[in-house]
Amino acid sequence: MRGKKLIGALAALACVGLVAAAPAARGQTIDYVFHVSVDGLRPDAITNLGALNVPNFYRMRTQGAFTDSARTDYDYTVTLPSHTTQLTGRPVLGATGHNWTGNSDPAVGQTLHTNKGSYVAGVCDVVHDNGRRTGVYASKTKFSLFDTSWNATNGAPDTTGPDNGRDKVDTYYYNATTTTLTSTLITNTRSNPFRYAFLHLTDPDTTGHASSWDPTVGSAYSNTVKTMDARLGQIFSLIDNYAPFSGHSAIILTADHGGYLYDHSDPTLWQDFKIPFYVWGPGVQAGADLYALNAGLRLDPGQTGRPTYAAPIQPIRNGEAANLALDMLGLGPVPGSTMDYSQNLIVPEPAAGLLLPLVLVMIRRRR
Repeated sequence: MRGKKLIGALAALACVGLVAAAPAARGQTIDYVFHVSVDGLRPDAITNLGALNVPNFYRMRTQGAFTDSARTDYDYTVTLPSHTTQLTGRPVLGATGHNWTGNSDPAVGQTLHTNKGSYVAGVCDVVHDNGRRTGVYASKTKFSLFDTSWNATNGAPDTTGPDNGRDKVDTYYYNATTTTLTSTLITNTRSNPFRYAFLHLTDPDTTGHASSWDPTVGSAYSNTVKTMDARLGQIFSLIDNYAPFSGHSAIILTADHGGYLYDHSDPTLWQDFKIPFYVWGPGVQAGADLYALNAGLRLDPGQTGRPTYAAPIQPIRNGEAANLALDMLGLGPVPGSTMDYSQNLIVPEPAAGLLLPLVLVMIRRRR
């Protein structure tokens, strides 16, 4: 499926002149994906600060593919439901939703499955069941929901190849101090690498609630976004300077919501539902607009558009992070997911570098 997707996508891109040389050498593969969610990150805070103030966010933009016009879940712009969407590839509500609507610490023993009444798989199910290590690094206590839902007791049996057990999250670590949280992730993955690592950075949300979501340069919120750039820089430093990761790692960066004044709970406000979605790694189209790469597959709703799930062409949503991560690792989608279930979100990926010469030849022959 991936080969057909890439051939078709590259042929279309080549015809409109959007294909350029990938930043990574041909033949490189993605073995490690870092999924970073910056809590409460408004994209205009990044663009207001510019490349000099947030060089690592801009590295994602100039060396990777990006949009500042991604969307959250249609109904919820609060932390725990939104992050559950990111990890499961499901909307919040409905028969196909994960149905977790609370935004506080779960009750003892409560899981995604007991809440919905059926098993809710996540990205860690697929990675773990394929014999690869997973890590979840959280800066809010409520994220214990994920560790409890996918632990050795509550995780689903592994029916994919060898039995790797029911515990889908190999390492779960909580620390409210994101400097320590990120450093611990880096230390742990250097000694025993995670193929998929999820990192949650809480600081912009904390500052927004305390001092407002003011994206003006010099505000408390803007200064916190600059600090998050340094956390992202720690991930880049690991990739750049540690041989196993260099040339074989990808970063998917998004947010659970934005914010307006001192809150973010109104899903009808563009300041709350409009978020960044950045992708960086081998084969990812440098400096590309994700909507341009996905013309006909995803539709940019503009500054204030809020398409429902019934729209025939969806916007890029943060819930696509799970299946994009799996696609980049060469794995199939999350069972039961609906966001990018066909894994057709075009980045492109490392195989694109190998297929591009063939595609160009095919296009010339058809002419």
